[in-house]
Amino acid sequence: MRKTWVVLGAVAAWVVVPFVCGADVEASFSVSGDVAASAAAGLADAHIGGLLDMMGILASTADLQVGVWGGMRGLLGRFEGLPISFNAWYLLPDGSYYKVESGLTGKNLSDRAYFPRVMAGETTLGDLVVSKSTGRKSMVMTVPIERSGTIIGALGVTVYLDDLTELLLAALALPDGVILFAYDGSGRMAVHSDTNLLLADVSESGVNPAMSASAVSSVLGWTFVVGASGN
Repeated sequence: MRKTWVVLGAVAAWVVVPFVCGADVEASFSVSGDVAASAAAGLADAHIGGLLDMMGILASTADLQVGVWGGMRGLLGRFEGLPISFNAWYLLPDGSYYKVESGLTGKNLSDRAYFPRVMAGETTLGDLVVSKSTGRKSMVMTVPIERSGTIIGALGVTVYLDDLTELLLAALALPDGVILFAYDGSGRMAVHSDTNLLLADVSESGVNPAMSASAVSSVLGWTFVVGASGN
């Protein structure tokens, strides 16, 4: 998976040169922008899809299906040790949850939109929230943990949006004056070159619509846009 990021990043870095160097910038943008936007969507899907696959595997292990925090803490700690920035947590049916570094948090997630869905047995992906534990702008995904036909809890992962943005920008190496952003179905931005704009409405992207290109990610369903700054 890391090899995929490197290859896509190198391609995207090469094709965006016409943004600033071509004689006919606007004409060249449509081709270069499409490739760069598709590369960004592919990078995000590789990152998030890999985590989601791993969560499904972990949720099926005996350590998690026993439902005892002490028995799963070490496993989740090793999971967090992957070279990807995220936090893993164990969610109980009453909304309380455990984190690797702090244990039982004393906070409750039963008011989150994903909570009734995962407790009904649904895997959830893409919920944009402000983390109750850290206050950081985040994307949450959850996988139900089932034992003997009963949902006993869920494995959750919090991906911090500023870290995800920085990962994509580092891989794509976009030139100055080119902005990357992505928004979900509600129009909130989950990625933006200016991380101060995370969770803001897409209308605040600061990208010139006439000088932009987009691609939709297959895993997240977000629309990724690469464009020149200016309205």
